Amino acid sequence: MKKILAIWLLCLSCVQAKAHSNDENAFHVGVMLFEGAQAIDFVGPIEVFGQAGFRITTVNKDGREINTAMGLKVVPDRAFSKDLQLDALLIPGGNVNGHLLKDVAIKNWILAQSEAAQYVMSVCNGAFILANTGLLDGLNATTIEKAFTSFERQYPQVNLVRDRKLTDNGKVLTTAGLSSGIDGALSLVAKVKGERVAHSVAAKIEYQWMPDGGYIRGKMADQVLPDFGNLPSGISLLSRTFHYGDERVWYQGYRFDIGVLEIVDLSAWLAQQMAAAGWKLAGDRGALTWSFEHGDAHWLLHASMKPTSDAEVVAHLTLTRQL
Repeated sequence: MKKILAIWLLCLSCVQAKAHSNDENAFHVGVMLFEGAQAIDFVGPIEVFGQAGFRITTVNKDGREINTAMGLKVVPDRAFSKDLQLDALLIPGGNVNGHLLKDVAIKNWILAQSEAAQYVMSVCNGAFILANTGLLDGLNATTIEKAFTSFERQYPQVNLVRDRKLTDNGKVLTTAGLSSGIDGALSLVAKVKGERVAHSVAAKIEYQWMPDGGYIRGKMADQVLPDFGNLPSGISLLSRTFHYGDERVWYQGYRFDIGVLEIVDLSAWLAQQMAAAGWKLAGDRGALTWSFEHGDAHWLLHASMKPTSDAEVVAHLTLTRQL
């Protein structure tokens, strides 16, 4: 019995006794949902807003249940309506497709809410939804790293920022991918209630909030790697097995099906790609090692390849910034 009581008391210490504020005078955040929304893009910020004592309303076009990108079922509080008054609007990312961007009802509702709201913030590729309204025209914006190129091409009137987790244009904010929404939410809390409250919320949810830094995907070492072109005929990419690192070191792994070809054919293709991108051979002749000067940094890339079957090859790339 004592053990059960101890566990119960421990659980109580980890959660609040109540949810977000129900006070009609509390700062009111609307969270826009849609089919395929990325859960972390809105669940993380909701936790922050709730801990800060904000009132939260989840809303979508028709008020019906949605499935997030990871299959979580969520029922919004209400459907779009003209009478909903918000102090801030959060637009998450996720499955942001052409159908969603062409939805006039969603676009008009965001524009209508933005007129009275103090703040509008997008998370991840929710920046596409926000940019589609024109509210980002002439402003700084960021999004998830893998969408940089398509965002810049689709919205040339927006100044894409690649090396920051958050862009703050005063009223309109955008964040980088996924967990960056937590940083954006904390920054919004700081704007509304002050930095001490924001830091207190970060401590309460045990999150290392670094307003001017932290992990910024667009600054990781792999940004200097070339954009590898199409594979030669007869070779296909089966999967990218891993990719991780920091600003000085990066690791990537791949599985290829080379069919009736040889590893040397894959190696020759990689060598051509590196040479075309301006990388120079380094080390012994025949070694899959290249060097590259980028600004004041000197980079070294080493590749290794190993057959795992008659037709399958694994390749590992190690990128390091030399001191």
